[in-house]
Amino acid sequence: MRFHNKYLDTLASGQTKILVFDCEFWHVLGETGDQKYVFPPNEDFFFVSREIGGFLLSKNVDGSWSYNNPFFVTLSKPKREVSFPISKYATVESTTARKLDELEGRLGMGWGSSFPSRLSTDGIEALKEGLKIYAEDSNIKSHHKPPSWYSTFMKHYSESTIIVKGTFDIDALKNASAMYGFEYLEPRHVIDIALWNTQSRKKCGTAKLEGTYLCIKKHLDAETKQLAKFLPLDKVHDPTTDASMTLIVALYIESIRPKK
Repeated sequence: MRFHNKYLDTLASGQTKILVFDCEFWHVLGETGDQKYVFPPNEDFFFVSREIGGFLLSKNVDGSWSYNNPFFVTLSKPKREVSFPISKYATVESTTARKLDELEGRLGMGWGSSFPSRLSTDGIEALKEGLKIYAEDSNIKSHHKPPSWYSTFMKHYSESTIIVKGTFDIDALKNASAMYGFEYLEPRHVIDIALWNTQSRKKCGTAKLEGTYLCIKKHLDAETKQLAKFLPLDKVHDPTTDASMTLIVALYIESIRPKK
């Protein structure tokens, strides 16, 4: 599909490729000597990508942009302590989601810090079963890639302006680089819509991605409304949907930016 969008032209920052993506994460428990990883503030775990979804936009010689089908990739559990993959942040079948919900209730603590070394015997069994059920889900299995896939992703990443919400997705890639030994290459330019969080709270009453998207979508320009018809915008916390919402919000922010 080819299309024109004047706000996308500006967001590209002079680049001919735009990579829009979103991740769901493995929470990996830190260990002594883990200075090579990027940790969230005041946490003893770090993020590595578990699911990555999004799409690549390429500029054509006539000034139009090309959009092809979105990509979705799942990545194996690191060989370290990880926490439970809850259904809310997992792109799994409904039957798998129900099983994960049941198992989450057996953890005996919040899922985000449910590492084996902190769980009861029953909690450990629930975590093991949850990890197995997640890995065997048909959607997860059919989109699985080995760590070598990162090299292909990083090539596009390093040649593009990237559009994200927050820095955790970037940190997860840096952590994967440290864990698996591939070279982390900086993108050409970064558009981070989280920088608009304060304005989003004022306008929409929330800075959450879905709430912001639902708030601003009725104010989109005609070109962006047309583009939105072709994006996968139907499932929250599916990385391809979240990436689509991120792009639409970024285009809206650019459309209301005061002109110099």
